Amino acid sequence: MLLTRCRTALTRFLRRGKIGWPSREGFTLVEILMVMMILSVGILPIAIIQHRARSEVTRSDVYTQAVNVAQAQLERLKSRGFGNIANEAGVDGTINWNATVNNVGFGLDRVEVTVNWQEGGNAMNLTLADLVSLR
Repeated sequence: MLLTRCRTALTRFLRRGKIGWPSREGFTLVEILMVMMILSVGILPIAIIQHRARSEVTRSDVYTQAVNVAQAQLERLKSRGFGNIANEAGVDGTINWNATVNNVGFGLDRVEVTVNWQEGGNAMNLTLADLVSLR
């Protein structure tokens, strides 16, 4: 109760024009610097995570493309049937593929398709294999 009376009296005194409230129309330099520091500390980890996520997405896209090329070539070779499959090689975009056929037993061939690509200066490869039988 006493605080409200004092506040009311102070407000009346200040409204008479002798002493005015400080102007708060803008921001001080310290406030702006503090906001910039908080934003930079908050945004920097997000930018790092965004960069890392983008590179991982690019890497997974190339890996998916390599798997698709290997699978398509393997299925194409298997569709020829036993005895008609031969060693082949080719290029699909930035991915090189190489198909080899090995006889593992009577009436049974192992078909391997190996794909190679460059990723960040490193040579990457992936091999898919399947068996094709006489029947």
